[in-house]
Amino acid sequence: MLDGKEVEGLILAAGYSTRFKLFGSNFKKYLLKLNNSNILGYIITGMVKARIRKINIIASKISNKSKYRQIILNSVLKSGIDLKNFDLNIIENKTPNRENGYSLFLGLNAISSEYTLLSMADHIFSENIFSQLIMNYIKDDIFLATDPLHLKEPYKVADATKVYGLNSFIIEIGKEISEYNRLDMGALILRTRVIRDICQEIELDKYKFGISNVILSAIESELKVGYFDLPNVIWLDVDNSSIYNKLRELFSDSSNIHPFGLYPSKYISYKGKKERIRK
Repeated sequence: MLDGKEVEGLILAAGYSTRFKLFGSNFKKYLLKLNNSNILGYIITGMVKARIRKINIIASKISNKSKYRQIILNSVLKSGIDLKNFDLNIIENKTPNRENGYSLFLGLNAISSEYTLLSMADHIFSENIFSQLIMNYIKDDIFLATDPLHLKEPYKVADATKVYGLNSFIIEIGKEISEYNRLDMGALILRTRVIRDICQEIELDKYKFGISNVILSAIESELKVGYFDLPNVIWLDVDNSSIYNKLRELFSDSSNIHPFGLYPSKYISYKGKKERIRK
């Protein structure tokens, strides 16, 4: 078990949002509205609730870094978090076509803590799986949140990254593997220095590489690459407008499930008090 204070957060938000082309080339799907805030606002809030005090975001196409930062902070404030409770570091990936493994490499180069909690910017969960990963972590070099396929909906298995795991260790991972018994949920804890070294080795050899490549390389290097099943968590990878509509339906104000288990409210907390948001 870790203390959240030993961990820095890393959110990968440098994707192209290609399935939302109608919104324009600079559109960022993680800023899509969700209840009082947006998708990214809830992810950051989930990390802060897990006692993480420094959060790094890897983003692309930042024309005005100050404005971008303020948009994010406003999103978090609307989720009920006092901005004094965490530090935000924004890192620009100027070559996002090198894929999310390279974004991970950039992020790990900026992190000084021994452990990193990694999340995609477009994955939403019905419980705070960040807290659950931290509480259940033992000594793995990579500790991946997984869905043991007890729930077939609301996501499509065909689009997910698949995992074959055995006795709490990952044997194989990838979108195209034929034998699998779990799905990658898009959140994990890793040992910063060890995995940064793995990324550096891959980066010297490949222009494009993904997180699955990093995990496979760690397995080949005989590192401890484990998984943690979360069978009762409902989750969505917001990959297109249809899934976004499903997200809004699942986590509506009237629903009995909520993003990261956080009840939607017309109130935000500030300095230990609650203030109503004026419409």
